[in-house]
Amino acid sequence: MIDLAQNERLFAPDEVLLELERGGDELYKWAKELDFMFIQPNEEMQHVVSEIVERYPLFVPDESSDGIWADPYVIALAKVNNAVVVTGEKPVGPGAKRLKIPNICQEFQIECIEFLQLIRLEGWKY
Repeated sequence: MIDLAQNERLFAPDEVLLELERGGDELYKWAKELDFMFIQPNEEMQHVVSEIVERYPLFVPDESSDGIWADPYVIALAKVNNAVVVTGEKPVGPGAKRLKIPNICQEFQIECIEFLQLIRLEGWKY
């Protein structure tokens, strides 16, 4: 994963690092050392985030303890950069109250895969 980040093939919006900071655990410490892979939102990303929030208001929770919600920024970054989203979330059906990342990605025609698929695509062996 470090190689992917160093080769600018793995990146995330700053909001992901801010969400990880909430946990203050080993994952946050690891991510903090790779701070170069976190990208500040630009105007184009902000526009996509606004579109997501307007089209799918239930996608963003009503409350967040610190006001940070990275999911729409992850999707916007992928849309702007024609990138793939990697998530552990599964899509929900049409009757679901709150959509998940894969649902929104599908609506915006963004490829969305699970981490195991990334491992297979990259040919990683353990």
